[in-house]
Amino acid sequence: MMTQPVQAQSWYLANLLVLPGISFLVLIYLYLKYVRSYQGKIRDASDLSLDPSLSAQDCQRIEKHLPSEEMNASHIRAAFWLSALGGVCVFGGCSLILLFQGNTPNAWMMIVLYFTVLHTSFVLLGIINLARALAQRLPFFKVV
Repeated sequence: MMTQPVQAQSWYLANLLVLPGISFLVLIYLYLKYVRSYQGKIRDASDLSLDPSLSAQDCQRIEKHLPSEEMNASHIRAAFWLSALGGVCVFGGCSLILLFQGNTPNAWMMIVLYFTVLHTSFVLLGIINLARALAQRLPFFKVV
């Protein structure tokens, strides 16, 4: 059985690669169910790495002793907000290129290049966060 952090990151990658839209609806459901109901502070790996007094071993020790609810909420939140941010960046950027360049061959070349680079970047962030979820570590990227 998959844990909730692994499941959330898998849905994030499915949203980017296999089932866009349907997977995002599942992420919305998970976000509303687990993150909104969680009342504690939700930490990410960037919270720990910004503390200069913590060594790498201290960060790993803190991550191992986190409550499972906090780990679940952190991964679900990161997956949801990365999906939302990715959608806004991809569609907004492509729309702006089309708006300013018009329906020209140069515009379509820029759109394809922009979409490919941005989409690949978000997929790589998802793979990194999936690996961190499998290792029971906090997600790498903090959105909000």
